[in-house]
Amino acid sequence: MKSKLFIPLICSFLLFSISTSAQIYRSFDGSQNNINNPFWGAANTQLTRIVHPDYADGISVPKLDLTYDRPNPRVISNRLFAQSTTISNGLALSDFIWAFGQFIDHDISLVENDPDEILSNIEIPSEDLFFTPGSTMHMSRSMAAPGTGTDINNPRQHTNQINSFIDASTVYGSDEDRANWLRTFDGGKLKTSPGNLLPWNTVTGNINDEIDFNAPFMADDTRSLTRYFVAGDIRANENPLLLSFHVVFLREHNRLCEELGLAHPSWNDERIYQRARKLVGALIQQIVYNEWLPAMGVELPNYFGYNATINPSVSNEFSAAAFRLGHTLINSNIIRMNNDGSDISGGNISLRDAFFNPFVMVLSGGVDTFFKGMATQVQQEMDCKVIDDVRNFLFGAPGQGGLDLAAININRGRERGIPSFNQIRQHLGLPSVNSFYTLTNDQEVADILQEVYGSIDNLDPWVGMVSEQHVGSDALFGELIMTILEEQFQVLRDGDRYYYKVDNELTAAQKEMVSNTTMKDVIVRNTSIDLMQDQVFIAMPHEMISDGPVIKQFDLEAQLYPNPTSGNETTIKYFSDIDQKINLDVIDYQGRLITSVVLFAYAGDNYFQMVLPANMPRGLYNIRLQTQYGYNILKLIKE
Repeated sequence: MKSKLFIPLICSFLLFSISTSAQIYRSFDGSQNNINNPFWGAANTQLTRIVHPDYADGISVPKLDLTYDRPNPRVISNRLFAQSTTISNGLALSDFIWAFGQFIDHDISLVENDPDEILSNIEIPSEDLFFTPGSTMHMSRSMAAPGTGTDINNPRQHTNQINSFIDASTVYGSDEDRANWLRTFDGGKLKTSPGNLLPWNTVTGNINDEIDFNAPFMADDTRSLTRYFVAGDIRANENPLLLSFHVVFLREHNRLCEELGLAHPSWNDERIYQRARKLVGALIQQIVYNEWLPAMGVELPNYFGYNATINPSVSNEFSAAAFRLGHTLINSNIIRMNNDGSDISGGNISLRDAFFNPFVMVLSGGVDTFFKGMATQVQQEMDCKVIDDVRNFLFGAPGQGGLDLAAININRGRERGIPSFNQIRQHLGLPSVNSFYTLTNDQEVADILQEVYGSIDNLDPWVGMVSEQHVGSDALFGELIMTILEEQFQVLRDGDRYYYKVDNELTAAQKEMVSNTTMKDVIVRNTSIDLMQDQVFIAMPHEMISDGPVIKQFDLEAQLYPNPTSGNETTIKYFSDIDQKINLDVIDYQGRLITSVVLFAYAGDNYFQMVLPANMPRGLYNIRLQTQYGYNILKLIKE
């Protein structure tokens, strides 16, 4: 009897070993990536924690109010996060940073809200200028992971509904049903609609055809859509910049399918689809690790290959706090620009009018106008300021479904049991911050934090993270966000068996192609855009992008002071080897000429006091100094 039982067990074990070790393509849900721990990073598994959760009862009750030294989130939002003017990012980073960041966020995490568990602690204060005083802003609590929140040894946890790997699940989905609906099953390609856009939720994928009630679910926080684009992630329709990335990587998939089909006539639909899917995921990884993260000042240790002991799951602190940094970077205006740098006939649109409005994509002529605009506009500064479009008009006007994203972020950290700012720092081996005046160099911000919180040990994690002084002149954010992002993106890379550099299914030529591809390359080969800066994550006015022989940039030994300037004057000091004429242009980050003047430089040091236009708004500007020998660019911050 023993031998009869033993043989089937061996066979079963061998079959399991073959199915996992020989798996050359990712599963859609991320399972089996790690052979020894097949559910690490998989969809429908728990978020990890950096620190043990901090609930009022140690189990699940959140610390929401002053009973636990937690001020009203709307009061904090009004006092600290209100933003009345543009505050451009001093590193001249473009809208590509936050928009692509949202695309990546939607590739690695999704926590479902529980409609039956409503939080009612965000009371509207009496002096509120937007919402009705005395009313309540309701928000749903994040759904508890099944079986958690039962006792102090099993506190409430949360489930990641999608897999945590950077694998282009935004394009393909995290489950097989969604993935199959998106496919044509012809030549490996994905479905499209007229204009080479995403398919609509209809039986043919075209906008005017009959609704397909079997189409995958897509989110609509406005609850107003009956027709919408369908994508790998449910949040694709949230705004047109996010949607543009969904479209361009869908096009890249189909372009690769055509290349693969021509190169390998014997390959069937499945093999072409899976290889193109693998390549698109690799391209996104390349852009994340070699363009996007470095642009923000995030430096990871060198890559030494796959490490099977690393759990690549997303942490709750990353999801509920640190990676919400992008909410301070968003601009109110969505720039729509023609290929020649001119505004499209419909002009720019406000973000508040674009939420869950997929028709804007069609009316704008596709993704080209959005990518051109993203490349020219400087994002907002990474700080404790949030534009009205998401602080008062998120998904609707006040009183008509509108929400406050800053208040929601504060409350989200509390209801998920995310510990305080200092508790997270301590657990990561960082020193505690002793006062608000060492947290930030901004006296006004420190004063408000002191008034609102009283003690820095009560500081909500997200508030502390976006208020913290930046770690250096080339970094977008402070020490705690930097530390969490470095750790999270390292485990997502090192704990991924299919990371493109160690994926043996990709040929050497394919890996080289991936390594040499930039975000600009993906855009240019899948749109009609032919003029875009090489580094799209750094804003550049259209006028300054070379479309021919490159004019030499030279060192004019020039400097501006004061810079930033709060007045209408600044002084330019420049040194010239010879007597010569210099053309000076002030250009904003939409490429518009603000003012121009011709200077005469004598050999030696020269000083020019420049008077700026009285109505020149706050923001970041380029000062271009050009002679017959070349040009130089200075950046001026107008406060």
